[in-house]
Amino acid sequence: MMKTLVAFLFILIPFCLSGKENKYDMLFLQKDSLIHGGSREIEQNWRFYAGDDPAMADTGYDDSKWDIVNSKLYKDEDKPTATDSFNGIGWFRYHFLTDTGMQFFPLAFSITHYGASEIYLDGVLMKKYGVVSGPKNTNPHYPVYSPFIATIRYPGHHVLAVRYANYNAARNRKIYDNDLAGFTAKVSSAAHFVDFESQNFIFFTFVLILLFGIFIALGIAHLFLYLFDRSSRSNLFFSIFCSSFALLFFAPWLGIASSNPDIVQSHHFSIPVIITAICISLSGFVNTLFSKRLLRFRIIAICAALGPIVYWIHSGIGIMYYGILFVFVLPETIILIIGALYRKVEGARIIGIGVLLFSLFSFFTALYLVIFQSLVFDNESVWELVFLFITGSAILSLPISMSLYLAWSFASVNRKLTINLEQVKELSEKTIAQESEKNKIIESQNELLEKEVLIRTAEVISQKNEIEKQHNELKTEKEKSDTLLLNILPEEIADELKEKGFSAARSFNDVSVLFTDFVDFTKAGERMSPQELVDELHVCFKTFDEIISGYGIEKIKTIGDAYLAVGGLPVADPNHAVNAVKAAIDILDFMRRRKQEINDRTFEIRIGIHSGSVVAGIVGIKKFAYDIWGDTVNTAARMEQSSEPGKINISESTYLLVKNQFNCIFRGKIEAKNKGELNMYFVTNNLR
Repeated sequence: MMKTLVAFLFILIPFCLSGKENKYDMLFLQKDSLIHGGSREIEQNWRFYAGDDPAMADTGYDDSKWDIVNSKLYKDEDKPTATDSFNGIGWFRYHFLTDTGMQFFPLAFSITHYGASEIYLDGVLMKKYGVVSGPKNTNPHYPVYSPFIATIRYPGHHVLAVRYANYNAARNRKIYDNDLAGFTAKVSSAAHFVDFESQNFIFFTFVLILLFGIFIALGIAHLFLYLFDRSSRSNLFFSIFCSSFALLFFAPWLGIASSNPDIVQSHHFSIPVIITAICISLSGFVNTLFSKRLLRFRIIAICAALGPIVYWIHSGIGIMYYGILFVFVLPETIILIIGALYRKVEGARIIGIGVLLFSLFSFFTALYLVIFQSLVFDNESVWELVFLFITGSAILSLPISMSLYLAWSFASVNRKLTINLEQVKELSEKTIAQESEKNKIIESQNELLEKEVLIRTAEVISQKNEIEKQHNELKTEKEKSDTLLLNILPEEIADELKEKGFSAARSFNDVSVLFTDFVDFTKAGERMSPQELVDELHVCFKTFDEIISGYGIEKIKTIGDAYLAVGGLPVADPNHAVNAVKAAIDILDFMRRRKQEINDRTFEIRIGIHSGSVVAGIVGIKKFAYDIWGDTVNTAARMEQSSEPGKINISESTYLLVKNQFNCIFRGKIEAKNKGELNMYFVTNNLR
């Protein structure tokens, strides 16, 4: 009797509450409805307050003046509300009723959001998803497929409270075009979640990862095929196509497997790029195989490349844009394959069947969506299974057809190789027979040929020896003439002279001319015999030759006891001035050491350098020599004449080129013959 009364009173609870207060439109949960009806969405009739107070979790808290909202908090462009600008911490409260059958019955509460939340049931904290804190410390969490299990301890009125923080709501709208500022929620029996929801997760994970593995393996395999054979561009397009499809399967799995909201929402950027890659690679694949004119492919590639930009600017227009793009890509694919089948292109039937099935499936599915706006079927138990089977078959038709094509291609190549080997074998047998016959003929002629060969060999050897003797003599004479020519002319000028028979004069704008002269050479001649004088000049000038060669400076000539060289020709050298000064320093050091060794039996030297432009070339036709002309040569001679024994005198133009490399002493303006007063500098031996 008591149990009957309790049950009767409990049935009256909803009517009493609604008649008494009339402030909550409450959900009434019953055990049988949850067991047989599956999960219940609880998105409507939430009470919302944009603020934070721990007392709001209590069952008895008065929320009658709160806003009644949909928990998703979608922004309504037509009817703006106060909740449209929610971007922080707020409280949601949901009131519901249970009957006696729900007592101690395990329930699974699921919530999905891009922020962070704390879930309270009847004032008791049940679950935390992420960390709810201030703007900088809140840690958002995406809690898909991770419900919390709770039991109702008593029948009657209950309150589900959610403390929710979403500081990224405005950012998500702007960056990801995502209007979900709140959350979605549903309740089901724990057994239903284990039997249905979790199995769905496992099933979809298995299917998506399996498809991802199949397509990524095909993508990698065909990429390697393309890398080994760059002429087969169809392998490259098919690799991109398979890899894009692999990512297309990986993206939704990442959406149900990751708990990072930014990773989950990144499909806003990744999916358009993936779809673009699919369109371009599919068009490129069929055009490469079955069409010689690639204008259509280039147009489609350009249009597809614009797709992500259109989608990121406005997702609605972007979806329409991709729909129009598919209307062109899929019919083009179908038409090209049908044309190839009609022309009986080799291998087209094998590849074409798979691509054709996939294209037809995609085309009719898109057409169905355009017409009916949904893929929901009236008879779920039959038509949805049929649709899933057709979908899987259409998707797998691509890798299966390509695998069959590869097998056919391998077998075809193998057959051709076998036929070629047979032909090679036959040709080898014929060749062996011909060689045998030829050997017999050769053997019969050997005796006659041997005598002739001996006679001819003796003649050839004699001629060969004579030719080699003449060749060696010519080679020796050529080496002598080449050596002599290189001693007279620069190597580049000598090569030009040998090749063309003449060498044209050239202007060189950036060179440094170096003059040396021995001081009191006439008096030195009085101290030494003529032979000693010539020998000492030879030693000095030979050393000068070695020094300037080390710096890439070209010797021009010696005039008595004067030595003329120039840096920066016939090959231009940006360091001509620095190298000329370094060579001058080495020459000066050599003469000082020489003076210390043999005292008055050698000479003192003065050196002058000037930088500028010259004309260089060969004049005359007899006893020709490579020479230079120009005011730069005269100025360099004046620098040498104005120098002092044991000093290096340089002009201002040379100083400007070497001042960062050497220490120089300014001598002031000094009168130079026919030049007037010129700025001159002495170079010390100290490098900067």
